[in-house]
Amino acid sequence: MMHIVMTGATSGFGADAAGRLAAAGHRLTVGARRPDAVETSWRAEALPLDLDDFASVDRFAEAVAKGPAIDALVLNAGLQTSKLETGAEGFERTFAVNQLAHFRLLHRLLPYLAPGARVILTGSGTHDPEEKTMVTPPAHANAEWLAYPDRDPTLPKKDQAQAFRAYSSSKLANIMTARELARRRPDLAAMSFDPGYVPWTGLARSSGKILSSLVSLILPLTMKRDRKSTIALSGEYLAALAAGPGYAEAHGDYWSVRNPALVRIEPSALARDDAACAKLWDDCAGLMGLEG
Repeated sequence: MMHIVMTGATSGFGADAAGRLAAAGHRLTVGARRPDAVETSWRAEALPLDLDDFASVDRFAEAVAKGPAIDALVLNAGLQTSKLETGAEGFERTFAVNQLAHFRLLHRLLPYLAPGARVILTGSGTHDPEEKTMVTPPAHANAEWLAYPDRDPTLPKKDQAQAFRAYSSSKLANIMTARELARRRPDLAAMSFDPGYVPWTGLARSSGKILSSLVSLILPLTMKRDRKSTIALSGEYLAALAAGPGYAEAHGDYWSVRNPALVRIEPSALARDDAACAKLWDDCAGLMGLEG
């Protein structure tokens, strides 16, 4: 059985995936803002983790390092806001939570990954302008501009567009991080995961209940049929990526739910830019004060 460390396992398809992994007998260590929200029947170790607080990220990593080697690291937690917010260390909050905190956690836990361990970062189809979603797509992968939007000359004028682009850009960064990890650590099985559009996950909870509910009700009506998913379907596929034998040899692969299948596809052109991926990694390390 595997030792699987997860973020984003208390709600939505992340909780569904964690439940499946626990039912299969895998040992789970779950980081959560509220450890008491972790399902008790899983017999998982629930540890406090607040991705809005980099000191909390470090404490979580220190606690995990005391346990057995990690066979799979699933970086699934995500945040979407209705307007730009300032988060940890003064960075834009969506980028800080979705990318920088997970990058920091990955960096801290790399020495404790078992040989051939899997690393999965949850991305999103919104990262690719060719998907033509209602979410404003990324314009670049400049970590400094994403961390400090007031320095970004391409920043949209409207609050909603700014917030949407912060989200899609953070998901682009997640995908690029997985690809760069595969290049730097070919001994690991690094990959990213697009769960499709899954309503009622709580992703937009910080926008308020009314707006979050409207997004879950209306946005699916605008999506292509094969881009819609469910908590159960995306949870099943995330669990498979974490523990299924067919994904043990991943090398920067981008897996996307195309209802009802999980398919390996090419991410956006920018995500495939090796030089941009390397620069993003180095720049995130610089923002975090970490060795590359």
